[in-house]
Amino acid sequence: MESISKIQLRLYAAKRKNGKWQLEMSRMPKRISVIGRTPIVDEHYMPSDLEVVSMSKLHKYVGSYYGKIVKTLKEEGIITKEYGMWKLREDLQDKGIAVYVTGRMRCFYHFYLSWTPKGIEFIKEIINNRTRH
Repeated sequence: MESISKIQLRLYAAKRKNGKWQLEMSRMPKRISVIGRTPIVDEHYMPSDLEVVSMSKLHKYVGSYYGKIVKTLKEEGIITKEYGMWKLREDLQDKGIAVYVTGRMRCFYHFYLSWTPKGIEFIKEIINNRTRH
């Protein structure tokens, strides 16, 4: 039979986990408002013909480093950071340049802004235009 202290520890751990889950669920409406009309794709059920590149790997395709890409996109008003997520400007959300890839980590869902080939070309054009001027 388990001792009282072990049972109390397990109860405490369950309450903490429940608290984290409730906090995560309370943030969900804000996250949904950030996503707007940008398509959402589950990382486990992504269509085979859909190619996407995450923000952190974008530099390999654009030919610039991550910090400069983010700075440029923020200065141009393409992306902003809201509630810990990158938000795509509203008029670009349904243009097919980006999607949110969602995945589950334990009991939490995460949404990552990822770029399509069309979006990568869009970003290259913005960065090239800025370097020319």
